[in-house]
Amino acid sequence: MHKPNALRRVLPAEPQTDLLFEDSALPVLPLPRSAEAVSDPAGWQLGYDHALHHVALPAAHLHPASPLFQGFHAALQTGTSPRQREVAAGTRSWLALRLQAWQEGLPFEDQLLTPHYLRQLRRSHCPVTRAALHDELNHPQQRTWARLRQDLGYAAGHLVQLGRTAALALAGRTAHQLQATAERLAQQGGSEAGLDDAAWARLAALVRLVTPQDGRLDPLPVLPPNRLRLLNPQQALQAWVGRQLALSGWAARGTALHDALPSVPARQAAHALWAALAPHALRLPQHDGVELLWRLEDLWCEARVQRRWVELLQTLRGVDLEALLLKLPAPAGCHVEHHAEEGATEGWVELH
Repeated sequence: MHKPNALRRVLPAEPQTDLLFEDSALPVLPLPRSAEAVSDPAGWQLGYDHALHHVALPAAHLHPASPLFQGFHAALQTGTSPRQREVAAGTRSWLALRLQAWQEGLPFEDQLLTPHYLRQLRRSHCPVTRAALHDELNHPQQRTWARLRQDLGYAAGHLVQLGRTAALALAGRTAHQLQATAERLAQQGGSEAGLDDAAWARLAALVRLVTPQDGRLDPLPVLPPNRLRLLNPQQALQAWVGRQLALSGWAARGTALHDALPSVPARQAAHALWAALAPHALRLPQHDGVELLWRLEDLWCEARVQRRWVELLQTLRGVDLEALLLKLPAPAGCHVEHHAEEGATEGWVELH
């Protein structure tokens, strides 16, 4: 029996509210058949890719005036999309992120921001609030893609997953503004925009990691999320130290740092730092998963550790910290990449 044209609801693996046209008998509409023939080629291509990967369009774009609908319809008419195909892991997130960038009118770097790359950024908990992330729409901890550098478009290296509350707090703010809010709340108490002073400090620290020429010496209360590009070598050194503490043989690796330092005062400062970290490291085997990660971050908030860290950095003024890091053994289980200065921000487009 011939099945009439209809709209049917699709139940995807990830929650979303959208509809998909049944493509068995679509009428031939006078719509553009290529991206070159439309005024919004990015939107047209996004719709085309939705059909290509068999992902439904959002309901708001189910009309012929939408560039997404035009690209979606063109793909179905050319027969490039099979009727039934399992959606590859990460594809929905990739299309959703491209849609987010398109709706905001922001650049999207498509060479490195791939489904495979986005799968590597997925987290179970928000690094700012430390609450479990959800896929429920408008939930305070809804899983949200956020640009740590609000002055840049979407690109690999400064993109993270945050809860919705943290992402809204980040919107339009710089590291300096975020840190000022954290310090004000630390003095006054209370919270702002759903975040307490510790959460604001962690959010500011994440932005500082991808902000060049950060002159502050204080240690950051976060560890870098996966695939983040650290633009300040002193913060990369802190990340190296923090990652060692969760590994067996951390004391021997502290010796590797000591031996790589260029002067006696620096070696003495490194020894003092390791002595301050040792009591925390001895308690770490009691934890695992996100609890271990949080412990590794919180130990940098201890006054003695902070003081020893600043003293170490002061003895390393004038030392090429990037060259020092290349001499140190990479933490087990971590893949470390070193980028030339111009390559570290490749694909980062400044907004005007």
